[in-house]
Amino acid sequence: MNTQAEDDDYWDKSDSKAYNFDDDEVSNISEVSYEDFPQSDFPLNLLISDHDLQMVLDEQSRKDTLPIKFTQDEELRFLRNKFQEERYPPPASVIVSRLLIGRPVSLEVYRSLAQKTELLDEAIASGNGDAILRIVLFLSRSLKKKILYQLLQNRPEAVNHYINYLSTRLQVSECVDLWTILGKQQEAAMFQYRLAVTTSNVDLKRRKLAKVHSDYFLQPGASQFHARFLADQLNLLEWQSAEDKSLLDKPVLESLYRVCQRHKWSDNKSPSPGNPYNFAKAYQISASQFEWIALNERARSKAWKDLDGLFEKKTFIKASFAINIPLDKVILRLHELEAPFPVLNTFLGKIDDTQKRLSLARKVGAVRSVIDCLVAMKDKAELVNLRNGLVEGTPERFYAENCLESLNSKWKAESIKVSIKK
Repeated sequence: MNTQAEDDDYWDKSDSKAYNFDDDEVSNISEVSYEDFPQSDFPLNLLISDHDLQMVLDEQSRKDTLPIKFTQDEELRFLRNKFQEERYPPPASVIVSRLLIGRPVSLEVYRSLAQKTELLDEAIASGNGDAILRIVLFLSRSLKKKILYQLLQNRPEAVNHYINYLSTRLQVSECVDLWTILGKQQEAAMFQYRLAVTTSNVDLKRRKLAKVHSDYFLQPGASQFHARFLADQLNLLEWQSAEDKSLLDKPVLESLYRVCQRHKWSDNKSPSPGNPYNFAKAYQISASQFEWIALNERARSKAWKDLDGLFEKKTFIKASFAINIPLDKVILRLHELEAPFPVLNTFLGKIDDTQKRLSLARKVGAVRSVIDCLVAMKDKAELVNLRNGLVEGTPERFYAENCLESLNSKWKAESIKVSIKK
């Protein structure tokens, strides 16, 4: 009984013809082209050792094809070399070197598991993605799946190249099987998710996402974060389908904008899903995101009075102003959306730093706030200059003159007090 033959039959599962690694389908997947390297003044010893370089040169000098014109001795020598190579395959390092320089190779002569493992490790050590993929594809054709996956278990570089190859060809079941057998259910789930979200048909996308949710993210040990995220995504699709089909598959913040448009802001305590506050809570929209969307929608709708209620937090004792967006950003945005000056002045008044408030007020042309800042800083000279530059009879000019008079009265009163003390 031929034990070696039985071993070979065990490891080799396919009787089909040898895989042609010169096929265009594979040869175009090279990660790095050797033509990209400079052709001069580049130290080769940084790329390859002297020993390996000599081995590559030796391989290049060999004649792997029979000459067009040949003698009987040349034919006999060629056939003898081929027979010798079939019986005693070259070392794995030689084969990988041939792959690196684009020479044709025959991998079918490597039949034992040990030889195939050595080929794979040598390709991984080379760091060349094309060589790694070619060897993995050879193994996938010549080994049982169980053995192949055992080899890939501790070789992530090979797994990544193989997964990329399968996914670009939409071999979904093979990708999922590989991730699952390798014990990487999370990667299998995310792979399925990425495929689902790229589906253009919304109804089909919803069904695919629901299947991914039930098959993966509702299983024990699944990521709770991803499970909640996917559940929210499915709920949003359902809401969009029922409320406004023009919003189907749009981002959640775009849906929030539409909710803000339809909401009656005088009734902010409504338990309805159409209440923007309830919508934001249901889909875990942050306070700053909610405020920014609501601010922009109300400003574009010219509903300026609603802005007070948006940032006013009422308690049993009193109402307080609270905002999660930088005030300077809010004021500049309101100015851009042509908010009236009383609105700008209200928000400017919430800035404690007088110098910062003055700079921002000047930038948006809020004259009343500029005057208030100059009064707070007791800068009479600058206030006089500002007053003189305002058109007579305008509310701003009148306000500036009143502030100047008030300021002068305070200074006179203070001077009298100082004189009495002396």
